[in-house]
Amino acid sequence: MHRLSEPYKEVFSLRVFGELSFGTISSLFGKSESWARVTYHRACKKIREELDHEDQL
Repeated sequence: MHRLSEPYKEVFSLRVFGELSFGTISSLFGKSESWARVTYHRACKKIREELDHEDQL
């Protein structure tokens, strides 16, 4: 997670650790709820890819 760039890191943290809704996250960034959802899912994908890469080492 620490290797994620912004805004992926912040959106992921707010959703997982802050337990905020996508609506709340979108308001914080001044973006749409769809943007928050897509950003979160892209962050999850990047984390999964990084974990898969580490497993291959």
